[in-house]
Amino acid sequence: MQRLPFLLLFVCLSEVILAQVTFTIEFLPAKTPIKDTIFMTSTLNKWNPHDNAYAFKQTGYGKLSLTINNAIDSFEYKLCRGNWNEIEVDLTGQDFKNRNYTTKLGNRIEIKVLGWRDLSPKRKSTATKGVSFVPTSIEMPQFNRKRTIRMYFPPNYSSGKRFPVIYMHDGQNLFDSATSFSGEWKVDEILDSLYKYHNFSCIVVGIYNGENQRLNEFSPWHNDSLNAGGDGDKYAKFIVKILKPFIDSHYRTLIDRENTAIIGSSMGGLISLYITLQYPEVFGKAAIFSPSLWFSPKVFEMMQKYNLKKIQKIYLISGAKEGEQTVYNTLKADSLLRSVGFDENYLRCKISKDGEHIEWFWSREFGDAVRYLFSL
Repeated sequence: MQRLPFLLLFVCLSEVILAQVTFTIEFLPAKTPIKDTIFMTSTLNKWNPHDNAYAFKQTGYGKLSLTINNAIDSFEYKLCRGNWNEIEVDLTGQDFKNRNYTTKLGNRIEIKVLGWRDLSPKRKSTATKGVSFVPTSIEMPQFNRKRTIRMYFPPNYSSGKRFPVIYMHDGQNLFDSATSFSGEWKVDEILDSLYKYHNFSCIVVGIYNGENQRLNEFSPWHNDSLNAGGDGDKYAKFIVKILKPFIDSHYRTLIDRENTAIIGSSMGGLISLYITLQYPEVFGKAAIFSPSLWFSPKVFEMMQKYNLKKIQKIYLISGAKEGEQTVYNTLKADSLLRSVGFDENYLRCKISKDGEHIEWFWSREFGDAVRYLFSL
């Protein structure tokens, strides 16, 4: 599939308007800690929640403002206090769609922050009865810390059968809006539906992310500009050497690679791709949603040098509304994987016209990914 030359031409010919725009916070919740710094996390900085270049600062009028000198004509953003657990929410404590800036709005934007995730009343759980926490946190000897694991069990788990397993990152966002930091995937509801209409059953192992360690754990390569990443290989070894043996010994799983998949989005998509290629003897299937391939060029080198010895099935998807670079990187990954032996039967690449870098999009496409990976 020769898509890259066309895409390069598309990127080169695209006209992008750069402008200076100032964002001013007009209202903050009364409980906002005075010492906390407010950050903008957006498509401009690859959704980094703690980017000092996008920190709001006090003005002479006692307000917080942020001036962006080279803002593109359209981008999505939200405000936070340095991590995804401290993201802005609405008055009821619920997540809302990303804010959107366009040049039509002018060069001075006023923002009202109505609430913060961590300071809002506890929300009601939306997890179905098949979802439960592993009773004890799992030790991560590679990091000398522990990790929360939340699992989904199919409606027929009590049958005594053994089941395929899907390992997924950002476990906070998979099953429950009460724990999610940007909406939930509704993995449990979708899989219950696949059981009802396709008679397909599987177990899902949701690995909670390490919050402020997320960027470090989700890339084996260091990003100098962000001063983040580099612990991804240790994280991968935790999954392969510690977590999977624990799951296989405590639950009724099908342990072979043909019945073991890994799925993630954004930085979770990057680490899922790395783990798939690094451990082909363990993972025979992967779904890579909106991968943060921008984080390091070494991921492309890894794909280019990959020696396909075992059949693996990969589902690769991004949204057109995530930006030209994301689309370009996704199609480049598709081309490189095909060049080392993945064909139409084992690699599906999809660019969705309305796709955005957010959970509702990944949730909508999750069922299709599972159907493809498991040939339903």
